[in-house]
Amino acid sequence: MAVEFVLFAPYNTDVALVGDWDKWQPIPMKKDENGYWRVEVPLKDGDHQYKFQVKSLSWFAEGKQVTVADPTALRFSLDSRENSIVTIKDGKKVLTSYQWKHDDVPLPSNDELIIYELHVADFTGGPGDNTRKRLYGTFKGVMEKLDYLAELGINAIELMPCNEFPGHHSWGYSQRSIYAVENTYGTPDDLCQLVDECHARGIRVIHDSVYNHMEADAPLTQIDYTYWFYQENPDEQFLDFGPKFNYEKYDENLDVWPARKHVIEAMKFWVDTFHTDGIRFDCTKALKYYDLLRWFNVEIHQEAGTKPFYNIAEHVPQDPTIAGPDGPMDAAWHENFFYQIACTVLAVPHNGREPFNTDAVFQVLDSRLDGFAGAFNTVNYLDNHDQDRIMWKLGEVAKIFDEAAFRRVKLGASLLLTSLGVPMIWMGQEIGEQSPKTMEKQPIDWVMLKESERNQNLFNHYKGLIHLRKSNPALFSNNFEPVLNDPQRGLIGFKRWNDQGNVVIVVANLKDEYAGGFEIVGKGMEDGRWHEYIYNYDTEVQGGTLRDSLAESEVKVFIKS
Repeated sequence: MAVEFVLFAPYNTDVALVGDWDKWQPIPMKKDENGYWRVEVPLKDGDHQYKFQVKSLSWFAEGKQVTVADPTALRFSLDSRENSIVTIKDGKKVLTSYQWKHDDVPLPSNDELIIYELHVADFTGGPGDNTRKRLYGTFKGVMEKLDYLAELGINAIELMPCNEFPGHHSWGYSQRSIYAVENTYGTPDDLCQLVDECHARGIRVIHDSVYNHMEADAPLTQIDYTYWFYQENPDEQFLDFGPKFNYEKYDENLDVWPARKHVIEAMKFWVDTFHTDGIRFDCTKALKYYDLLRWFNVEIHQEAGTKPFYNIAEHVPQDPTIAGPDGPMDAAWHENFFYQIACTVLAVPHNGREPFNTDAVFQVLDSRLDGFAGAFNTVNYLDNHDQDRIMWKLGEVAKIFDEAAFRRVKLGASLLLTSLGVPMIWMGQEIGEQSPKTMEKQPIDWVMLKESERNQNLFNHYKGLIHLRKSNPALFSNNFEPVLNDPQRGLIGFKRWNDQGNVVIVVANLKDEYAGGFEIVGKGMEDGRWHEYIYNYDTEVQGGTLRDSLAESEVKVFIKS
């Protein structure tokens, strides 16, 4: 049976298909009226490598014959990045053969998420890792740690870019294809299985995606550069990461926006093929056009159908208008939260912030005070892949070590997981990973979790607070009220509640000094027994007053019994 190969290259000439089935002899293709080059070839079942030979229209290779991978192929060859791979079964193209098993498992709604950001290449393979060695740095390696993540309690993983990139190790933000799966991580079936196994555990999968630019040698750049990209990047230099998609380019002859067409079809392709549950849009500051982002958001929600789906903008410097009722995205990274709470944890002035400015702390704990519409629209974080780890900074910047450092990171974790907004954890943060930021290979040191009581206690601290957040809907509501503000002693307290009667009071000593007694008076607290969650004891509220004490860097969480 003949298999059709297609390439959209409307203004190129002399396009041919080249494949390994006939010793790479060019097979001429014919262009249709819509700009697609087509040819049918009889192929046996199995995997076949192929590429396209095109007379380039790019200014740096105009008129020259170039060979490129299929810009919309799902797989690139590991041996030659110019070669795409097609799988034939029963005479037809097959994208994946995976049989989905868990599509009917209920998944958490967006406001209930606790996101775990991870890099496939570095999540496994570090010291003390019990993952099978042959699976290090792969989708299957991540699968072997899903029970660990389920025990921690997270209910969403955000995979750093998994699209095809050049080389064998990368963070993935310079992509050669926004369709193909990175072949060093595994096959498309492996990714399907990873997503399905996440769903089996009630864990959603968010795909970190780059739709601003591509890698310099991406197939589209070789075919007809200015049909998809700006010849001169119009952005400031700090936003120039490579060939930038020209979303303003409109082809009147074919009534098509080339870059928009390529990107939206890639988004839908991934949602449909891999059943993902959200997109983290890299560097929306460079994408720039709110109308374009709004169109992306609407189109992809429609593609996802009735399942919960979450589109998150990484928009820095922070601009809350990117998310919310009038914004184009569902949510955005809360950069000010990171800068203020990291400074508070470090206990020294840092990045223009003051650590014990309690008003500034309240402003980021309640993201509405920082311009966001509400909890649903805000993703808070203390660590992420772009920043030096907070545990590393405690030693290098604040010169805080050992037990005091663990007190400080527990303080940060407590504020992260009780504040207004969706919390995000960077892989290893929950066990006190302290490596400096690098783009080189640097897997997590799992020995710490096995051999250090302090690191185990930190893991349990995260685990307990994650369980509390998931089980008490007051913590993913839109309600937040300060109930204690003592800047001199560095004490804060706030109330979270919902309309069904769930109430949580959080009290924190921001300083690493013994604070002693505190009291909260007249904040609508019901008299009777309240339970302190972290240390597991009961206390009484009498006359609307809560009295207790706080040690160094201590946080207490009170729940109405």
